[in-house]
Amino acid sequence: MGEMINGIDVEKLRELLKQAGENREFVSKINKWSARVRWLGSGFNFRSYVRNHSFLISEPSELGGPDSSPNAVEYVISALGACYATGFILNATKRGVRVRNLEIALEGEIDNILVFLGLSSEGHPGYKRIYAKAYVDAEADERTIKEIWEETVRTSPVGNTLTRSVEVIPEVKVVR
Repeated sequence: MGEMINGIDVEKLRELLKQAGENREFVSKINKWSARVRWLGSGFNFRSYVRNHSFLISEPSELGGPDSSPNAVEYVISALGACYATGFILNATKRGVRVRNLEIALEGEIDNILVFLGLSSEGHPGYKRIYAKAYVDAEADERTIKEIWEETVRTSPVGNTLTRSVEVIPEVKVVR
C-alpha cells in the first residue's frame, strides 16, 4: 500500500487518473450509471436498486407517507452534498492536503410544491434554490481550502446536472 492521504491510496488514485486519461473504454464505462426504482405495493413506499445496493424512498407523514426514509427531493440534495464531499476529498488528496473534518450542510427550496400536488399551475415543482455550505478542517490555509472548494463545485457531476439543462427522455411501457 502506498502513501495514504485522507484514507485514499495516492498511488492508486494516480493510476485511476492516468487510466481515465488514456483509456476510452474505461471512461465510457464510468460515464454511464443506472438505477431501478420499484414501488413496494402500498402507499408511498419505494426501493431503489443501484449496482449491488438498495435503499428506501418514502414521503414524510405530512405528505401522506410513512416517513420511513428520505423522499426523492431529499435524496437529490443529499446526492449533491455527497458529490461535493467526494469532490472535495478527491481535490484535497490530489493536492496532498489532509482533511481532518468535512461536512456539507444543504437546504433546498422548492419553487411551488402545489404544482406536484395538482393544485396549481404557477411556477414549477422542482428546486428553485439550493444552499450548500462546506465546513472544513484541513491542514491548509484558507486560500487553498477555498481553491479546493471552487474546483469541487466547478467539477461536480451532480452540481452540473442540477445547474445545466439535461435532456430527460421519459417513456412508459404498459406491462400486464
